[in-house]
Amino acid sequence: MERELPIFSIYEKALRPADFRTMFRDAKRAGYDAIEFSVDSTDARLARLDWTAAQMEELRRTAREEDLRILTMCLSGHKRFSLGHPDPAVRAQGLVIMEKALCFSERVGIRVIQLSGFDVFDERLRTAETRKRYEENVAKAARMAAHCCVTLAIEPVEGNLLDVKSTMEVVEKVDSPFLQVYPDPANILSLGIDPIRDLEFGKGHIAAVHMRDSLPGIFDATIPFGTGCLDFDAVLRKLDELDFSGPMIVEMWNEERADYMDYIRQARDYLEEHIRKVRRDDV
Repeated sequence: MERELPIFSIYEKALRPADFRTMFRDAKRAGYDAIEFSVDSTDARLARLDWTAAQMEELRRTAREEDLRILTMCLSGHKRFSLGHPDPAVRAQGLVIMEKALCFSERVGIRVIQLSGFDVFDERLRTAETRKRYEENVAKAARMAAHCCVTLAIEPVEGNLLDVKSTMEVVEKVDSPFLQVYPDPANILSLGIDPIRDLEFGKGHIAAVHMRDSLPGIFDATIPFGTGCLDFDAVLRKLDELDFSGPMIVEMWNEERADYMDYIRQARDYLEEHIRKVRRDDV
């Protein structure tokens, strides 16, 4: 089935915290098709992975009733329990979190789990050994994912795996259809890397894309679309050239903004406007 536009999804933290039905309705009113579920490193969000089957089914049913999908999970809890950590107890907990996230996704219907490219979040601990342990445990995670038919996708970050090129080295080494890449062009640009050239390395392996704007050396997601340095037209044109047709997830951090709806509407409209512009100009 061909779609004129990609699936537009919104990161959970772009919405004001509320019950899920309210957040789903906010996302729908702003024009989104899906939401990205957050499991970050806080105790509260990690505890979501211990929900009962009934709680998971309630989340799935609520999304269905509000005509919204939960297609992706941002699993940033590994910043705290990293897969390459020098402490074996921390690595073991990271794998427990991975298994729980996969079981959760299988029950709820999440297709893609975004994995962090950090071997360890604290760069003072980063060594060749932490990189080796990270790759070994990512390979274990990919085997777990195969059992659940859920795709893992690594996001290049500002430590360890900096770009799509280096991330693809891990993807190719693991060599599993259940391990792909999940780039954030703005993050790559903030590191001083050309995201247009870098995206090329992910051809055929990009499961989803985080979309936000960028400023040099800034890695947060609070910048309104079109006010930073990212050349959205060039990124969107490159994704079309790569025949990317997966979801575009608007990544913003708006939890403390009273006018969060204005931000997420503007981001969604900006993407549609520039997708149509690029395709019109390229005819």
